[in-house]
Amino acid sequence: MRIGKLTLSKFIRGLIGTRLIDSIEVYYIPETNTFYPIISKSGCSTVKVDIIRRYKPDFTSKFPEIHQVDPALETNGKVLRKRFYSFKKYRKFSCGKVAHLVIRNPYERIYSCFLDVVTNKNVMYEDPSGLTNFFGIKSEISFDEFLKKVVKLPDYLSDRHFRSQSFYLQKGVEEVLGRIEVTLLENYNKKTGEKASKLNTNNKKIPQEILQKLKKSNAFNKRFSKDIKMYQDIKKD
Repeated sequence: MRIGKLTLSKFIRGLIGTRLIDSIEVYYIPETNTFYPIISKSGCSTVKVDIIRRYKPDFTSKFPEIHQVDPALETNGKVLRKRFYSFKKYRKFSCGKVAHLVIRNPYERIYSCFLDVVTNKNVMYEDPSGLTNFFGIKSEISFDEFLKKVVKLPDYLSDRHFRSQSFYLQKGVEEVLGRIEVTLLENYNKKTGEKASKLNTNNKKIPQEILQKLKKSNAFNKRFSKDIKMYQDIKKD
């Protein structure tokens, strides 16, 4: 029996937290021992293009094709893509390395994810496919219903688009890392004076009504408390 691309046994392992329903993807740069967790809805397409261009300046790509690109082929092995379906293996990989997180305003991020759902721009749970219907996250869903479902799903069951950004530092990862660097998406590449090529963006700002609803939502603020704190701490600096 299968659920989407998952066998029943793997799906059950996901439910009990021993296997990630949606994998962790990182771009790893061996020469600096640095890796970038690919955090969906936090400029991940832009980050991928930018990292590849450090070693291949004329590289171009579009969304969603960028997610099919093998960075090792484009950079002669200077940038490696790795995937982890076990948090234990991800933690082992992280040991002694530098983790660079590009994070986004948590309120804007969840609204952007909602827009992708209702417009069918991104197919939730594309890998493994079929879980969209299982969790009832469909294009006709209202924002209130979407929010109710998202806040109830723990990170190990969440699609990569709406699991927490701090997820990549949890379960002992922060303790084993050599160093952690965090950049706000709105400041990405400003340090070098370069202009990042922005992929998969829209000009729709979060409506004030929804923003206020999120700020007043105890469930949302509890579910994404670490994200909110991390974002606010960096914003202050």
